[in-house]
Amino acid sequence: MEGNLNNYHNDAIDELMLTSGRHAVVIVVGGGLAGQSAAIEAANCGAQVILIEKESKLGGNSAKATSGINAWGTRAQAKASIMDGGKYFERDTFKSGIGGNTDPSLVKVLSVKSADAIRWLTCLGVPLTVLSQLGGHSRKRTHRAPDKSDGTPVPIGFTIMQTLERHIRNNLSDHITIMENTSVTALLHESKTRPDGVVQVRVKGVEITQNDGEKTQLLADAVILATGGFSNDKTANSLLQKYAPQLSKYPTTNGPWATGDGVKLASALGVKLVDMDKVQLHPTGLIDPKDPANPTKFLGPEALRGSGGILLNKKGERFVNELDLRSVVSQAIIKQDNEYPGANGS
Repeated sequence: MEGNLNNYHNDAIDELMLTSGRHAVVIVVGGGLAGQSAAIEAANCGAQVILIEKESKLGGNSAKATSGINAWGTRAQAKASIMDGGKYFERDTFKSGIGGNTDPSLVKVLSVKSADAIRWLTCLGVPLTVLSQLGGHSRKRTHRAPDKSDGTPVPIGFTIMQTLERHIRNNLSDHITIMENTSVTALLHESKTRPDGVVQVRVKGVEITQNDGEKTQLLADAVILATGGFSNDKTANSLLQKYAPQLSKYPTTNGPWATGDGVKLASALGVKLVDMDKVQLHPTGLIDPKDPANPTKFLGPEALRGSGGILLNKKGERFVNELDLRSVVSQAIIKQDNEYPGANGS
């Protein structure tokens, strides 16, 4: 039986169906892991779902993730006799968020629901049975798939996205309509001002633009924004330049699609934004020696260091604990005055 990732959303969809006497229509914006997960869960609850992706294929940055998923209390941990618990997971999470405004309630949700997420993916056919201890963690709790028979590592992000998309197309095509090459350009809404001055906004659909330039309005009972990453935002109204301009000089491993669309759509309605300046600088990326200054890199995953990879400076010396917090490792790399321009971060 598949576990529910978010009972709140399930209850909301059930209520819509009861009050309207019909199948709820849910629009999900973004075809990454969050978007496809939301679409599957909504469809499992009986909703008719429209999944919208601006690129030519689903996956987004989720398909680029390669290290694994962190969770405690899983079957894999029990089989490996790993002593772990929520207090350790939450302690490590708080420690990694040093310098930020870590929300205890969100950390608790991340911790308590982590094993459910692993079970949910396992039920869909993702074999997350291999454990490793990666940067910032005090226990082996990063789950990934076993290597291929020839020893080649399995790209876990791509594998997850491939599995979810296959499930949608093979088993849920009657409930989920996928629209690729389609951009959401506005949220259709209505608003009213309460006597106390608070403006209430109800989103009732989206305006879309397809590759041929045609604009269309789609109405829905609920709209889920499952997109918003902006670390490759080079647009005129760049969110990266606005909130973390000091990082714009570094290369990025984000795809060209990461231009903050979801954030911009929501903020246009007056939605309050939080922690927009909390952009992480990942320590390692893979550099093309023929083009070291290319502003887009492929991620040098945490799993490389978790499997024993070490970092050396141009003198051949180790200079940092490779499994320390990402912020610590990144700053140590920056201080090394790397030989190649553009190689200081990702």
